[in-house]
Amino acid sequence: MERRSSAFSLFLILAIAFQFFFAASSSAQVPPEKDAGWQSDVSGLRHFSGLRCPDVIGVFYRIKVMEGDASSLAGCIYTGRDGITAVLRKHDHATGRREALKFSRNYKAAGFEAIKLSGVASSGISFRTRSWTPTSLCETLWYFSSEKSDYTLWLSYVLPTQEVDVGPALTSFTEALANQN
Repeated sequence: MERRSSAFSLFLILAIAFQFFFAASSSAQVPPEKDAGWQSDVSGLRHFSGLRCPDVIGVFYRIKVMEGDASSLAGCIYTGRDGITAVLRKHDHATGRREALKFSRNYKAAGFEAIKLSGVASSGISFRTRSWTPTSLCETLWYFSSEKSDYTLWLSYVLPTQEVDVGPALTSFTEALANQN
């Protein structure tokens, strides 16, 4: 009887070790996006918070997803023509304005020049972050509120060459936000 008990104990230990080994190796195979709460969606990826990040928004291609942090639930980074960059983030309801103010304070504290732009960029908060070259690097943040969440869109683009791309970019991203559910 004792021999059977020892054999059974050895079998049980090996079975548990076998499960542990395969569970550990299979979790190492999970793509990093899934670890951060992202799952495949029909047109791209969806975060458990509800943020949908299509593979393509307008002329922008998603290049990275971001997990949540202290200020956002999740986000996606997109790149467009000639290096224009967009970051779309989802925030808790009624926090978008606070995030926009924090953006403004941080950029001012870093010594960047706040600028007033025309067109659709005038509705965002804009800073010139590079002025020592013939073209200026500009960064603009917009915030949007919905019934359940707030969103921010940050664009980095070159003036004057990419100025014509800002309007279509904002339109594409606001349309994508309108399709969030």
